Amino acid sequence: MRVTNNIILNTITQNISRSQQRYLAIQNMASTGRRINKPSDDPIGVTQDLGYRSTLSDIGQYQKNIDHAKSWLSFSDQALGNISDLTSSAQELMVQMGNDTYDAAARQSAACELDQIINQILDASNSKFEGKYIFSGTKTDGTPLAVNAIGAAYQGDDTDLTLESEPSSYLRINSLGSDFLTKAVRTLGDGADLNPGLQPSLWLNNLHHGDGADLGAGLFKVRTLNGEFTVDVSAAKNIGDVLAALNNAGIPNFNAAISENGNDIALEDTSAHQITNDTPLALLNLGQGVDLTAGMIHFSDGNSINVDVDISDASTVGDVIDAINSKLVGAGVNNVTASISAGQNSLVITDSNETPLSLTISEASPGAHTAADLGILGNVGSQLLGGDLKPYQIQVVENADGQNTANELGILKSTEFSSVSGDDLNPDLAYFTQLSSLNDGRGIPLGKIRIINGLDYKDIDFAPLAANPNATIMDVMKLINSSGINVEAKINDQHTGITITSTKAGGSLQVIEADDGQTAKDLGIFGSPDLMGNILISKRALERNDTDEINQSLQTFDGALKQVLVERADVGARVNRAQTSSSRLLSFQTTVTGQLSNIEDADITKVMIDMASAESVYQSALASAAKMMQPSLIDFLQ
Repeated sequence: MRVTNNIILNTITQNISRSQQRYLAIQNMASTGRRINKPSDDPIGVTQDLGYRSTLSDIGQYQKNIDHAKSWLSFSDQALGNISDLTSSAQELMVQMGNDTYDAAARQSAACELDQIINQILDASNSKFEGKYIFSGTKTDGTPLAVNAIGAAYQGDDTDLTLESEPSSYLRINSLGSDFLTKAVRTLGDGADLNPGLQPSLWLNNLHHGDGADLGAGLFKVRTLNGEFTVDVSAAKNIGDVLAALNNAGIPNFNAAISENGNDIALEDTSAHQITNDTPLALLNLGQGVDLTAGMIHFSDGNSINVDVDISDASTVGDVIDAINSKLVGAGVNNVTASISAGQNSLVITDSNETPLSLTISEASPGAHTAADLGILGNVGSQLLGGDLKPYQIQVVENADGQNTANELGILKSTEFSSVSGDDLNPDLAYFTQLSSLNDGRGIPLGKIRIINGLDYKDIDFAPLAANPNATIMDVMKLINSSGINVEAKINDQHTGITITSTKAGGSLQVIEADDGQTAKDLGIFGSPDLMGNILISKRALERNDTDEINQSLQTFDGALKQVLVERADVGARVNRAQTSSSRLLSFQTTVTGQLSNIEDADITKVMIDMASAESVYQSALASAAKMMQPSLIDFLQ
């Protein structure tokens, strides 16, 4: 093939152009420091590059979100700290004013101070960050807390504000004012005891706070100076049945009734405090009875008379007397008799022989205590007046070991006196419990109460119930639940009182007196279960100079303060989470930046070597081209 000048020229031009392009490309890398300056430089690398740059852009937005969240949370922490400090100040003021050394003027001054604290809490609660209320949920354009002369209410919503802090991970930045300003920290009436008294119609399963009285076999024994009697209450259903069983058991001069305390069964024996033949030995010696283990008493004149009297089967004082008298007569010891001393709680041994037999009474065996327990240990002479047997007048015991009937009825008692009151049977408060039975049967005075829920209130008058002897707890709850103030009254979990709770979201609940009485206090529902309501009640108590109300307000402060501190701790935890996320993002950003650099950044050392090589190639191309082109040109000129 003939190589023409045109072919040579075109080839040289193309080679020089390629060398020039390669040299310029490498020089461009050296100038920009980037391996990829246009998509055609590395199409696959460009795709990876765009992915990394998108990730870095997202990381930048996450960091902005976190910075915003940390600023919001820091502002919230500051506001919560102020509320916490102000709540502590209010609590300290109320503790101080609860002291009886302060008068009405001092408490009025304290009320003014508390009013300033309320205003400061209101300001802190309505704090803004970048023009948005921080405690209103998503209603950031409206104040979260409203307070008027009546009460307080949360006006925000319960929706969380969140920012994406990491991919698919969201951080809550707001705190809801309802969680620490108007949220109940206790239930009004929980733990209160209206002390319902016993009624004859009260079911036994309502005793012991509703656990009921387990009568088991339903038998127990009542011992008096007149004998021992078995009482059967197995068929009893209510208190009236128990009283009837006791009073119909044939016990002389005995009566069982509801005690004056109103919450237990009282037993009374009107007999003279004097032992009789029917007196059980178990009553003697303050209920310790007589040791019948040996059961033998020894009569002796130190010579021919040696008589052992066996009383091991005796159960009453009369049994002991009969055993002594019959044994002595049977042994030929005449004119020596045992009897009950006149007007004294002791036995007397009389020797009516013209010449006394010089008898001595002793224990029949070493270590025995039978004669000593009967008070007749010693020389008889013409008469041995025994020691005081110190009998109990009433003793109630179980019918057999393992039974618990008397204990369940609260009458497992012993007394040396004529009457004894049983244990508090703690009747269960029920819907049908009569108001007259409250306060241990003394009832409570009923007047008006005021229920404040949020910014509204309702006065409820219980006075008409006081005029109705059959009015019950249900009647009280009906008046409350039908008041239209969005509250619910029910019997508390302990079945000892009633509780009141708000059914209105965000409403601060208060229950106070609507007159000069103390109906709310007597019903155990006075006060407020939340921070704002309690502070308002505290101010009112100071203005009324009512130390009882002042001290009752202290029941809520600890829980309310703890609630604020818990919220503040949660804010702190979220700040820590934001900082942790920020650190993670920074580390991730470094990793992605490194990966991006590996894709698009040029290796400068290699570029400089390549550029030197390309320059040399380019210069060589130009030199060789000049040599190849020169002969052809000379030939042409010739």
